[in-house]
Amino acid sequence: MSKKSLDKFFASLASARTEEEVKFAYAKYFDLDYDTSHRHDLYHKQVFFEFKSNKNFHNLKTRATTLAQTLYYIHRLKFGGDAEQPVPYQLCMADQNEAIITETLLWKDFYSDEGGKYDWDLAPSSPDPNLIDDLASTPLVRNIRVYDVQNTSAFEVFAAKLTIQLDPQQILWGDKKIVNEENFEDVFKYWNEVFGEAVRNGTKPSRYFVADIQEGHSRYFASESKVMFNVGDQVWKEKKILSRDYEHFWSIYDRVQDPEIVRGVLAKIDRLTDDTLRRFYGEFFTPVKFARKALDYIAKTVGKDWWKSGEYRLWDMAAGTGNLEYGLPSEAWPYCYMSTIYDEDVEHCKRLFRGAEVFKYDYLNDDVENLFQSLDFGFSWKLPQKLRDDLANPNIKWIILINPPFATSQKAGLNHGDSKEGVSSTKVRELMHEANLGEVSRELFAQFLFRIKREFAGKVSHLGLFSKIKYLNANNDQKLRDKLFHFSFEKGFLFSSANFSGTSKSNQFPVGFLVWNLGEACRIEQQEILLDIFDENVQKIGIKRVTTENRERFLSKWIERPAATISFPPFGSAITLKADNDDRRDRVAEGFLASLMCAGNDPQHQNNTALLSGPYVSAGALSVTPENFEQAMVVHAVRRIPKANWLNDRDQFLQPNTELSQEFINDCTVWNLFSNSNQTASLRDVEYEGRTYQIRNHFFPFPIADVKKWKIDDSQIAESLSTGEDAYVAKWLADQELSSEALSVLRKGNQIYQYYFENLGQIPTTKFKIENWDAGWWQIRNALGDVNLGKEMITELKALHGELREKILPDISRYGIL
Repeated sequence: MSKKSLDKFFASLASARTEEEVKFAYAKYFDLDYDTSHRHDLYHKQVFFEFKSNKNFHNLKTRATTLAQTLYYIHRLKFGGDAEQPVPYQLCMADQNEAIITETLLWKDFYSDEGGKYDWDLAPSSPDPNLIDDLASTPLVRNIRVYDVQNTSAFEVFAAKLTIQLDPQQILWGDKKIVNEENFEDVFKYWNEVFGEAVRNGTKPSRYFVADIQEGHSRYFASESKVMFNVGDQVWKEKKILSRDYEHFWSIYDRVQDPEIVRGVLAKIDRLTDDTLRRFYGEFFTPVKFARKALDYIAKTVGKDWWKSGEYRLWDMAAGTGNLEYGLPSEAWPYCYMSTIYDEDVEHCKRLFRGAEVFKYDYLNDDVENLFQSLDFGFSWKLPQKLRDDLANPNIKWIILINPPFATSQKAGLNHGDSKEGVSSTKVRELMHEANLGEVSRELFAQFLFRIKREFAGKVSHLGLFSKIKYLNANNDQKLRDKLFHFSFEKGFLFSSANFSGTSKSNQFPVGFLVWNLGEACRIEQQEILLDIFDENVQKIGIKRVTTENRERFLSKWIERPAATISFPPFGSAITLKADNDDRRDRVAEGFLASLMCAGNDPQHQNNTALLSGPYVSAGALSVTPENFEQAMVVHAVRRIPKANWLNDRDQFLQPNTELSQEFINDCTVWNLFSNSNQTASLRDVEYEGRTYQIRNHFFPFPIADVKKWKIDDSQIAESLSTGEDAYVAKWLADQELSSEALSVLRKGNQIYQYYFENLGQIPTTKFKIENWDAGWWQIRNALGDVNLGKEMITELKALHGELREKILPDISRYGIL
């Protein structure tokens, strides 16, 4: 490289402030043709790069941490997907000042761990601390050479070494990738793309593939560009395959040595050419990648290779197409029961899970009388005799693995696209009604749990349950928790519903897989439930504590709801009356200040939270009065401030765990005044039910004495001041000591209000029904925005409003509200 190029490289590094800028400098200087499509930092077939920003690799802990992150990617390349990408021969880690280059195979003992020692579920950016500690303690890491790349001579040595490794003439792979039961489908897909056309003639390509991955079952003749395949019973078939392609593929992969893996692949090979495989990725079915992860959590609970002891049986009584069992090795199938109500699913599973007991069965209707009423007097059972014998055997331990349908009434659930008339009208539902379980008995999910509890009473059994997590904390599921679900939590994880094909990306919610011990009775409220959180790549991105409280502790039960007895016009929005609803709710309480709309008790109802100057037209609102004003201000703010997302969608707002500070209450109140959901307004001569109403805005924040000093560019509104009096909020604020953040918001708001009054002649007052001096924030903000006035001031207010939000947010958690 020329001195000019080197100077540019040094200058780029010196000015770099992010990892991306460091990456760009290296890619440009070394002319790297790289790939980042698989979330690698910078992948090159011969060198794997990990870039950092100003990390100081001379520090041992930093060096070990960066290497650990890199080894996560190498582990993924060796054992997981990215089937066409070889494991690079060298690893390079670099920041603005230092760089390291090391041979991949030196670290094989670390990245070859298959989960026995290190947690490979974690995202590479947050590697297992045990791996970091182990790396830091090895002499290899302590003695690794760190190049000071800002030093010209040191950089030249490093650059020369890296250039050699990047030379396409010297193709060296770092470590061979493996083929096993878990990744063979991805490997086959790559193999078939390269060799499929060459072998496609009478015998399925998958048969050639199985022969090729076994040592001694294919013979390669490089000089003739041909391969002989043993496709079964010592029948050898010759195929012409280009030497360069064949040698390249087998320079990346190791052939399978373990006969157990070969048997497992052979048992599953029909999946590779089964047209119905598409159903595993179809609408509403459990994503296979998360089903595989569920099997890992089962194994962590009851033991790895649980089937080998012969003590365990697995029953999936809503098996569908077998997605949940898809990742099980074939040797586990004889210990599995899979039942479903659809004939086509039974036939499908029989083809795919040879040796498993697959049968048609309606778990919510079949044999219900026999099980619950002990009517074993010659009555026939639909359960297979083999399953009945195992259920009667006290030495058999059970794993119930299930994603029950989430249908309620006519609503279809996650794992089947059908929606049937009377879908929840089952025999089990009738029994739940008799047990006084109320509305929850309409849910098929709860009906499955009801029978499972009876079926496995007194047995050693674990329930692995895919479901929404509302049964843990939702208001409507309180009876389920009180009367039925008394199981002991073992472990589990969460992921977004967006991973289900056919579900809404804009209305995501958490789906959980939780493992419960059915033999240990314990109320959910008494347990600590910590769930791993996985992203769409099944990488662990955090841990969530799910808080379960009795609904009497919900925030919705905290605020006083005064009796509404006074007729008043009902509102549908800030300035819109809605008098045509069947359920109008046109009553307010004595001392009415505003209506607090607060339907539901979780973040998914965030948009159903607002303040209005009349009663909200539908259910889920209450009258704000002087007696409950401060509580109402807290409720509105804490329901609006946390950003609703898929992870907190089903969390419940709880009552504060200690007395709230006045500063917190004040901050919430000021934040509310300038929130978009503050839709309080002032309206003149509102006609409703034969009466005329004057709608006051009790949330006007400034004293009328101050307003009278302002320039008011509208004589009618100026005149309305003569009969005005301070709004409730203005008087309340006068008695409070505000935080600096709240004061900043209020002062900026004061500037905007004055600007609004000065420019009344330029804004569409009629459009926003502005006729009185005490117009609401919603009216003022939208009227100014309609003619693009005060834009800069409103932007400044938004920034200050955001700072106040950031101040309030941690207190919401500190007080245990969310």
